Order: sequence, then C-alpha cells, then structure tokens
Amino acid sequence: MKPKLESYDLGKWTVFGRNVFKPPFRIKDELINEARIVRVVSGRSELFSANQRLNLNSGDTLIMKADNFVNSWLENPDGELNTVVVFQLNGEFLQHLYKNQVPSWFSPTSESEFNSVEKAERSQILDGFYDNLKTYLDTPVHLTEDVIALKTKELISILVQTDRTGQVRKIFGHLFSSSNHDFQEVIQKHLFDDLNIEDLAFLTSMSVSSFKRKFSSVYGTSPNKYIVSKRLEKAQTLLNTTDLRISEIAYDCGYSDVSHFSKAFKSYYNISPSELRK
Repeated sequence: MKPKLESYDLGKWTVFGRNVFKPPFRIKDELINEARIVRVVSGRSELFSANQRLNLNSGDTLIMKADNFVNSWLENPDGELNTVVVFQLNGEFLQHLYKNQVPSWFSPTSESEFNSVEKAERSQILDGFYDNLKTYLDTPVHLTEDVIALKTKELISILVQTDRTGQVRKIFGHLFSSSNHDFQEVIQKHLFDDLNIEDLAFLTSMSVSSFKRKFSSVYGTSPNKYIVSKRLEKAQTLLNTTDLRISEIAYDCGYSDVSHFSKAFKSYYNISPSELRK
C-alpha cells in the first residue's frame, strides 16, 4: 500500500498533515532550516539522529530540530497500518503565524549542547488536542486557514506549558540552527545499531565516499571491517557471559536478521553462535 498523505496549507506553507502507511518502512529525513512536531497516532519505530536513538510508540509526540534523521518503522504484529500527524515549522512561517512577534521560547538559549529530537511529556491536555484535531482531519471542510493557524499555535502553547523538564523550551530555542557533531562520537553512538554505511554517512551529513575516506583516516581501516569486528566481538562476549537468546544477542549487536548474524559470526570465528554456546 502506498502512503496516504493528507496535507493542509496556510498561505504558501504546508503546515501539517496526516500520513497513513504500511510498515515496515524506512525513511531518511534531511531537515534544513525546518523543524517538525510529530505525533505517532499508531505504530512503532526506531528513530536515529547523529547523537540519539529513540524508541517511538503509539501516543508519543516528538519535536525534531533541523538535522538528519533515519526513521525505521517496525512491522506491526497484527498487520495494522501506521498513522502519524506531522506539523512543519520554519522561521518565516513562525514570523507570519505570530505576526512578527515570535514568543520568547523560540529565542536561542546559552546551552551549547542540545539534542536533535525531544519527546514531549505525555499529558491529558496533549492527548485531548490530538483527539480534537482528529475530528477536523476527519471532516477537513472545517480546516480553514484561521483554524490551521489556531491549532498550530495551540499545539506549541501546550508543549511549552506542559514542559516540566525544560527540554522542550531548549529545543525550541534551537529549532533551525545547524548541529555540529563529532565524527567519532556519531560512530561510537551507533556502533551496535541496525544502521548501514549509507545511514551512518547520512547522519554525519557526508556522502558515502567522503564518509569512507574520513573513516579510514580516523580508524585506519574500512568502515565495514571495523564495524563488523566490533559487533561480532561484542556478540562473542555476550554468548560467553550471558544467557541471552541468540536472537536477542543479534539484535543487541546491530543485526535485525538472525540468519545473517549467524553467517557473519561463523565467517569471522569459524564457529557458529549456537556451536560456541554449546
């Protein structure tokens, strides 16, 4: 099934939309001078940025600042579809929305380190907002530009007012600023995640060829050799020191396919994981 996307505009800007699609589904998002507020209505995914990995579930709301993201939507056991609602923000649109009087919480803070994505705290008022928005989405004839503007401002206000940790205000202050990520920190952060070379290059905002050259200059070997060796060394340690199932160990070491993991392990150690376990 092709994704079914409904989008709603205010002037020249596409402000929000509802997307219904069938997982599994992996997408790379490159947000430049743009941010998003995403509500996972139904579904599960693993979201990766240069410095984070988040598990997302139905009912989660997240704020994504300008950066690169890999989002891997997981297949649902019951075969159901996923639904997400996405608000898109940029500086010009916010100036228009607030009539050139943008609230102070969008002003940069003195923080030098901040995450690329933050989960909003769950609350009844936030759930109520999306329940009400669903009514509009189901009867879009009522989604006039005035309503679109009001609902956008209402959502932003709710996120700020229910922010007890200060993380939402922090990311709001840096929505459109570019992030500088240390190359080695990105690699070590995602060494055991189910990401390939293309994904890692994307998260570091590099082409695959540039990424490989940079990697070889830093680590003295190719990305594939380094990553495979580290993942399989971890797997050997877990096989020898834990009672975890082989499938769990494979997943913990960045392999989503147990058969692929077993073949790689036997090629590297000349013994299969199950034989080593015995």
